[in-house]
Amino acid sequence: MGTLFNLAQYRKAKSFVHFDRTELMQLMNTYSRQVASGAWRDYAIDHLDGMAMFSIFRSSHETAIFTVIKLGADHKNAGHFVALHSGEKIKQSSEIQNVLDAVEKRARKVVPLFKSR
Repeated sequence: MGTLFNLAQYRKAKSFVHFDRTELMQLMNTYSRQVASGAWRDYAIDHLDGMAMFSIFRSSHETAIFTVIKLGADHKNAGHFVALHSGEKIKQSSEIQNVLDAVEKRARKVVPLFKSR
């Protein structure tokens, strides 16, 4: 038989990190511009202990080409955002827009999967 958890107490015990509404809107605006250009096709949002991750994929069968991570309070850089390109750190900032600008700048160098006619 499964174990029942009181979700309110579980969330208080864990350091649950998530993207707020404005951060998520900024992420989705950047994502949608790249989808429209044909460079990106899929994304995933993950919540691990002490961090939230927004991963971007060229197709659903590949590994993430870009990942934006929000670090939680238990990390030494609490409240910071980190951008990764294929696992390599390209930018860290306390402002999500700085990180997204670095992602978009790097994304321009990546060749789109298909080109619009």
